[in-house]
Amino acid sequence: MNTGARRIGYLLSGTLLAAGAHAADITLYSDDDFQGRALGVIIDERQLGVLNFARRASSVVIDKGAWILCTDEDYGGQCITLEPGRYTSLQALGLNDAVTSVRRRDPADIGVFSEPRKAADIVLYASNDYAGASHPVEQAQPDLKTLPLKGEATSAVIASGKWELCSDAQFQGACVTLGPGKYPALKDYGLAGGASSVRRAPGPASEAPPHQ
Repeated sequence: MNTGARRIGYLLSGTLLAAGAHAADITLYSDDDFQGRALGVIIDERQLGVLNFARRASSVVIDKGAWILCTDEDYGGQCITLEPGRYTSLQALGLNDAVTSVRRRDPADIGVFSEPRKAADIVLYASNDYAGASHPVEQAQPDLKTLPLKGEATSAVIASGKWELCSDAQFQGACVTLGPGKYPALKDYGLAGGASSVRRAPGPASEAPPHQ
């Protein structure tokens, strides 16, 4: 089967989107067949390395809009455009373990977020997969247990900026810095018990530890 036929076949398979794909407009998976570590993306990402996902994607689910996937940072190198659908193997498209940046083909603003309170730069959730109580954040929060979450945040959506999330109150304990994107389980980024405090990343941003 030639590459063009494979592309058509994968595109047609997009009529049956995975139930878990609703959490992001595009979801990258580290293994074929939507297995391995998953990274949900909702806005353009010029450096997937910031999210510890450069050259890791092997399969993709696109839920909303057409996306351009490129082998170099800043949308350079070899690029392909994919419409909504399920792409079980990027190897068939020549980009296995090669994607370093992704962006929407068409312009989109913050309205692409489905949740009604997405004007905030970061929204924290009490449960994994953006469930439970939610709390929009615009400024430093030294103790999330005093807020509507009534405990640690275990998932998050970051619309803009880089944010430092820490396991303990007052920005103590284990801390990671995350950039724009969707994080359905903060435990995958070094916060096993979730985040108890959050603030904009002070000084040069440090990347989250690689997920093993």
